[in-house]
Amino acid sequence: MKRPQHLLLFAFVLLASAGSAFAQVEKVAVRTTGISCGTCAAFSEIYLRRLAGVDSIKISLSTEAILVSYKTGAVFQPKEIRDVLKRTDVGVLQFQITARGRVLEQGSQRFFVAGRDRFLLAAAADAPQPPPGSPVRIEAMLNDLVDPMELKVMTVKPITP
Repeated sequence: MKRPQHLLLFAFVLLASAGSAFAQVEKVAVRTTGISCGTCAAFSEIYLRRLAGVDSIKISLSTEAILVSYKTGAVFQPKEIRDVLKRTDVGVLQFQITARGRVLEQGSQRFFVAGRDRFLLAAAADAPQPPPGSPVRIEAMLNDLVDPMELKVMTVKPITP
């Protein structure tokens, strides 16, 4: 039996949208400087909660760290986090992300694509290499000060559907 083309197109659209909903930056651990008092923490939390897609914020004064969790479908924007924290004189030392996505190869470069976020994978001999095309969850250190943003992968776990 021959299937109508519009049903095949509909199935493709469903699979494509499921893939993009599946992939995203889920959490970001932010090492900071200057968030050692309750007032700085309170204002930082208020400002961070106003960012689009933020689900929850946890702040540790003792370690000067922030954990940002994202809602499904959110886009990770480290520049916005830096800008918001700068308003309270809090500096960002480092971003570490947890994300679901896939590796795509373009020529000699490898990119990790997590929803609408795209990162160049840093070539490091000691870093695990996520397999291309397969859905994985990674933890990685982010260099957001280069274009394209660059990840140094620390852990890779396959995701089974």
